[in-house]
Amino acid sequence: MPSRQGAIWIFRLLVLLGSSAPALWLAWQWYYGDLGAVPSEAVVHFTGKTGLTLLLVTIAFSPAFRFTGWVGFMIARRQIGLWAFFWLVAHMLAWMGLDQYWDWPWIRREMVDLPYIRYGVAALALLVPLALTSFYGVQKAMGYRAWHWLHRLIYVSAALGVIHFWVLTRADYLLPTLFAAALAALVLFRLIDAAIHRQ
Repeated sequence: MPSRQGAIWIFRLLVLLGSSAPALWLAWQWYYGDLGAVPSEAVVHFTGKTGLTLLLVTIAFSPAFRFTGWVGFMIARRQIGLWAFFWLVAHMLAWMGLDQYWDWPWIRREMVDLPYIRYGVAALALLVPLALTSFYGVQKAMGYRAWHWLHRLIYVSAALGVIHFWVLTRADYLLPTLFAAALAALVLFRLIDAAIHRQ
């Protein structure tokens, strides 16, 4: 049996592999032309879904810790949260570059005219201060209470991300519904957990 530190190291390695492997798959599909009729659109959608999935997994690490008491979930939470941020930044850059061809006037017009773009931009913008303050030194300088309150913005960002995905969907709402249900369950757990620990 691995030691406690060994188990945490293995888990963090699995998080690294699981968060980076989609990039290898995407590069492979792009190289061999297996991304469908509109590869640029496939890249935009894939990066967005991957980022939103990892964002929800980041939130889910807290209840996983509550249920198991295993500290590895909390140690790896910052790691996977930064991966979620990476994928969502990649999603935004893919949209700007592959879909909009870096046409800045058109990009600004799309942000103003299309609600789902505004939801997505707002969701990513809320993650920027979380990424910048995710390091232990910053957490210590801010104080845990202020840092903890700031990082609750992840729930707002995830909600905006789900709305972004829902509004842009045109036909099959199964996946957006699953994302929404997962977020609702995580928020409900958070509220119940907070209520119990206040007693």
